[in-house]
Formats: sequence, C-alpha cells, structure tokens
Amino acid sequence: MVPAGGGSRSLKTAATVLRALRLLGDHPDGLSASDLAEELGKSAATARYMINTLCEAGYAEREGSGRCRLSDAPPWGHWGTVPAASPVPGDPDPGAVLAEATTELYRRTRQRSYLVRRTGTVVATVTDSRGHQGLAKHPGLGTHVPPIHAHALAMTKVLLATSAEYREAVDEEGDALTALTPATVTDLSTLQAELEDVRRDGVALDREEFAGGFASIAAPVVSPSGAATVALGLSCSARRLALDEDELVEAVRAVAARASAQWAGEIGARQVGMPPARPNETVERDAPLDREFGFTGPRR
Repeated sequence: MVPAGGGSRSLKTAATVLRALRLLGDHPDGLSASDLAEELGKSAATARYMINTLCEAGYAEREGSGRCRLSDAPPWGHWGTVPAASPVPGDPDPGAVLAEATTELYRRTRQRSYLVRRTGTVVATVTDSRGHQGLAKHPGLGTHVPPIHAHALAMTKVLLATSAEYREAVDEEGDALTALTPATVTDLSTLQAELEDVRRDGVALDREEFAGGFASIAAPVVSPSGAATVALGLSCSARRLALDEDELVEAVRAVAARASAQWAGEIGARQVGMPPARPNETVERDAPLDREFGFTGPRR
C-alpha cells in the first residue's frame, strides 16, 4: 500500500539495521552495544540482538573488548555468490543430511515438507521445500517468516521453543500477537504454555493458525553442539491432520531425530525404511531456494 503522499512504506526493523550498519561504518574502531543503543534510540537489549545478528550473518565482527565493527568484506566473499556454510554457526556443515531429511519426510508422509532455520536473530527462513508437482504449498508461506508471524506456524514455534535468543528477540519487537486466522493463538500466556509443551514433547503443531484449512507439524533437528536452530516439518490439510495426527507426528519426530544423529555422525547417511518412489514420481525442490541458498544435494 502506498501512502497518499507518495513513496513507500519501509520495514521498521530493516531500516534500523541499515542505520546500524551505517553507524558502524562511521566508527571504524567499533561501537559497544550501549553506544549503538544510544545512537539508535533503542534499548540495550535491542542493540545486543542486532549486534548478534550482524555478527552471525558475517556483516560485523565482535572484538575482544566487546565492541562491534564492520567486517572487512561482505559475508559472501564476492558479489553474486552464496557461502556453503553450516546453518548453525560454529557447527560442522551437515552436508546433504538436511536436504535428505526433507525428502525423506515427504516420502514417508506424501505431504509437502519444509526445512526452516534462523538466519538472523529475528528472521526465520524456509531453506528447503519438497513435494510432487501439484501438491499444495502452505498458503502465505514464502521464503521468510517475519517475527510477527512466528507464533502461528509449527516450524517457527520449534525455533521459539528451543532458542531463547530467538524468542527474546521476537518478544523485543514489542508487537501484540497477530491473529492470522480465527484459530491463531493471540494470548501470550497460552503461547508460552504451548512452547513449554514443545520443549517437553519435541514437536510443535499449528491447527489452521497460519492459514485456514491447513495445518503444520515440526520438530527440531539438533546440531552436534546442541543448538536446536533448525526445524523440520510438513504441512497438510486440517482434515488430514484430524484423521492421521498420530502417524504424521511420529514421522516428523523420527525423521528429525535421525537427521540429528546423522549430523552428529552417530549413524550413516544412508536412508532406511523409507517408502520407495512411486513410478515416474519427481520430488520437486523450490528453484528459488536452490539459487538463494546454494543447495547442491541430489534431487530424489
């Protein structure tokens, strides 16, 4: 929507991050979190989350003194290329494990499967999606899940439940819980209780909370260091969830647990017990995700 006076609306958080980058560029010796907070007119907590995000993404570096300064080069090294890095900073790259897990979940359930990770403090990104041609995608789910929608989708509920940093950063945005559908949980205490259940049970669900008529189920894929910042999940019709919830939940749990073990090197990457492909079946991966995140794993 364009305001009557012309121009376009900007994303508040993005504008603040861009301003932070400019401030860091103006201070080559770096800024502390309190310095940045004062310059931006934000809380110290917000400044810390912003610095964490910039450092995680490779745009900035934190010195021993705690001050933050811009990196000497873009995080991708050269314009137009994408780094082949682990989705969890500090952990070994999982190779094809996560891509294979997304395919395996589709093959076991015949429902569209997704891999979602936290690419910054307040950004969750769909880095893989698998399903056959004609299989419905979760309505409204693009390549990024904004923080104001994180409470309504199973994959981001997993991230909220397992990452205190992500949960605190989303809370720091200060917006009320948005009702995307009549079923969306908008009461904070109810959501907090649900996240406790996710931490205990290792699985999250949304029942028509993100999009009417659709549901999603997700579980964490835990990296070798124990940082659960990757969520593996599927979407299905609300009717399918009502009919086969136990079966679908068990499949999501099992594939996520196996992927965690493979990532840690506890078992080999060879798939076992997976239903064979149907005749002439082609598992599709979203082409834009291939290009954006540099996936090189085999299509199955």
